[in-house]
Amino acid sequence: MHTAPVSVRTPFGLRRPLIHDPARSRLDRLNALARSLVGVELGTYDRRMLDWLAGWGTPAVGILVSLLRRARLAGGAR
Repeated sequence: MHTAPVSVRTPFGLRRPLIHDPARSRLDRLNALARSLVGVELGTYDRRMLDWLAGWGTPAVGILVSLLRRARLAGGAR
């Protein structure tokens, strides 16, 4: 990516309506991370770290989701 994402879902450059509830916003970021790891076995510590990462802002989570998605598309998940 050449600019910071404004969304945690594709297209990452398309701004979505703001979620004004911090808990819902965090859950949205957590769900985006979890969806990018479908099929990957996650342990307790993995889930704890995903919950921690979900506390980061949309640009940080968006770039992680984007990187995971692009790695999968490039054949990184074999």
